[in-house]
Amino acid sequence: MPAYLPLYIDVSGRRVVIFGGGPVGERKARYFLQAEVVVVSRDFTPGLEALGRDNVIRLVHMEISKDSLASLVEGAFVAVAATGDPAMDEEIRHAAEKHHVLMNSAAGDSPVIVPSIVRRGPVMVAISTGGSSPALSKYLRQKLESSIGEDIEKMAVLQEKLRKRLKATVSDQKQRERIIRDILEDPAVWKALGESPDAAYEAALRRGEAGK
Repeated sequence: MPAYLPLYIDVSGRRVVIFGGGPVGERKARYFLQAEVVVVSRDFTPGLEALGRDNVIRLVHMEISKDSLASLVEGAFVAVAATGDPAMDEEIRHAAEKHHVLMNSAAGDSPVIVPSIVRRGPVMVAISTGGSSPALSKYLRQKLESSIGEDIEKMAVLQEKLRKRLKATVSDQKQRERIIRDILEDPAVWKALGESPDAAYEAALRRGEAGK
């Protein structure tokens, strides 16, 4: 059984090559938009064509063949097999492994899993079932999307601002951690988030001073 471990990786400046220009290829391309995305296919969805025209991604119009794989995957950070052809996807896997490139297969059973994600600003929650049930991952994502509101994003921004201030004013790390936790658990701060960032910041400062 694969021993999957979730990691958050900075993909900026890294090349991700996606083989397949259909709906699945488009979904994978949109997932990796923060990387340098190259999509290889004979045909592309209208969505991929639009991303290509806007220079968000690079499209390579060609018939994918076994002989072309080595040059396409070499130097990539991740290769994604989404051709819809199991035999070709397996060839992509072999090429990626040969060139020590991370590989994801849309059909599952691959070294890299693309999770379902709930994103609220800097807050990101990734969900995976290890490839055993994509439907369950989607179900959990929808549940979390309805329960994690915009206040989470606002709190993350507030926390970053508070941590910078506390580092300059409170020397003891454990005391800083306790103050941050108290602020997170204060209903008055959460209520103020719905009013304005300034109101929330002032409420957090009052709670922080009370906790010193």
